[in-house]
Amino acid sequence: MRSTLARVLALLVIATASPAAGLTQSEDPQNPDWGKFHTTADAHALLRGWADAYPQLTNLYSIGETLDGTPLLVLEITNEDTGDPASKPGYYYDGNIHASELTGAEVALHFAWHVLSRYGHDRRITELLDTRTLYVRPKFNPDGADIALTTVQSLRSTPRPYDQDHDGLLDEDPGNDLNGDGAITQMRVPNPSGLWKISPDDRRVMVRRGDGDIEGEFYSLYGEGVDDDGDGYFNEDGLGGIDMNRNFPRNWGLESEQSGAGPYPLSEPETRATIEFINGHRNITGVFHGHTSGGFLYRLPSTTSWDDFNMADQNLIMELSRKYEETTRQPARASYTNPRVHRHGTLISWSYWDFGVVGFVPEFWGGFGRDYDGDGRVSDAERFRWNDEELNGEGFANWAPFDHPQLGRVEIGGWRGKFTRSNPPPHLLRGEIELYVPWMLWLAEISPRVVVSEESVTRLSDNLVKVRVTVANVGYLPTNITQRALDVEVAVPVRAIVELTDGELVAGAARTTIGHLNGSRDSQGQSGTSESRGALEYVVRTTGANPRFVLTIESEKGGTTRREVDLSGR
Repeated sequence: MRSTLARVLALLVIATASPAAGLTQSEDPQNPDWGKFHTTADAHALLRGWADAYPQLTNLYSIGETLDGTPLLVLEITNEDTGDPASKPGYYYDGNIHASELTGAEVALHFAWHVLSRYGHDRRITELLDTRTLYVRPKFNPDGADIALTTVQSLRSTPRPYDQDHDGLLDEDPGNDLNGDGAITQMRVPNPSGLWKISPDDRRVMVRRGDGDIEGEFYSLYGEGVDDDGDGYFNEDGLGGIDMNRNFPRNWGLESEQSGAGPYPLSEPETRATIEFINGHRNITGVFHGHTSGGFLYRLPSTTSWDDFNMADQNLIMELSRKYEETTRQPARASYTNPRVHRHGTLISWSYWDFGVVGFVPEFWGGFGRDYDGDGRVSDAERFRWNDEELNGEGFANWAPFDHPQLGRVEIGGWRGKFTRSNPPPHLLRGEIELYVPWMLWLAEISPRVVVSEESVTRLSDNLVKVRVTVANVGYLPTNITQRALDVEVAVPVRAIVELTDGELVAGAARTTIGHLNGSRDSQGQSGTSESRGALEYVVRTTGANPRFVLTIESEKGGTTRREVDLSGR
């Protein structure tokens, strides 16, 4: 299947490069252009540039390949001088799982650049990279994203050919730029039985025909294209019918239950690589899964009722969502709202129910138009004013006559939605992607972090020493992250491991299970500190001239720390 992308591209009738993609391989990684959308080649060039420029902070690797052989790159970001990346609490960020939702890739790229370029200059970011690991994956779906960015086509997700209408054909017309204006818009076709009519307020606007409308001109609306297989339908398959955010294993549903689900869970290499990566990085404490559009946050629940969540996790999810609302001034809402209509197979559902962490789906870009009168909604008139005044009229293709080979005389026009409705116009991109940085930083900062906070050594005799150690979670969240992780036993308790040289344990165990430690969110100690603690006590008999006592504290989500204790008692 390595030729899938090439075959799909060959089917495209028009493949003009979008003006939103500044196609260059020579962009300065120290000063990226945040006023354009980056192709996969450009994004990978930036990632490699940052890996070269910040070798002590980065590790760039592929976690798999697409059907066409494109690597799925992840940029791992942390200060390796302060510990192995896997020994620190981690956070996972991705974007652009849906091909035309291009802003997600730019948010992730910008976030990586933001933290790298400020390390050593910004105290907050320096502390973050010294103590946490960030996993940034800008192009979840690189092949689909390139089709969406560099051609007139739009597609939902993977470009894998998919027979959605079950007619046995995989090469149906995905839509054509028939008039050559660089966008696929709409066709309005005169039809006395049509369901649409032209708005009396603005001839650019199509409105639904009312029950009492019996006089006047009526229209049918189609996507711009042709019926190339003679079945009477236009653009019925589109490109790549699989929706990869319906392809994850938690609550996966058949195609009849969830359109775009794919033939079986994790059928796509991109989704399989995701689950294998997250499951293999047990230090990951949360998932940021970037989408567009709408300018809001999808929170859990995603596939099941809110009543299925325990109260502790409900409170946690709502708290993290409120922080999004506070930092972005955008609303948060449940992904699942209808008890009869499910979202099957989403990443954030798997992340919570099977991995035990909270995930979010920010839907970037709520700026399709402007609320000029401040009434809380954007009307058609305001949207066209925005287009005329702020986009120089380029966001909407005015209706123009066209002789269609099958439909006869039609008009083609409508919103050029890819960079108005779905993504910001390039000149508004930077302001949009900068908006999410504070919340993205905070999500990583609130992880648990386990440290050795106190130690004491008391000599009991010439060769007996008592060692007391206090282990503390100085992070905000508990080491189990969620109650769900405890309920299904995926949360590994904090453990203490002792290694001795020239000595033996008289009291205390070489391996001790401490259990889970609350974070400052859940506990207040008697001293008024915000630490949650566990105490350890050992008695060691020294048996040689150079006794060494090395204590390792392992917390899957709170990090691993090692401490060598001086047994001299001095």
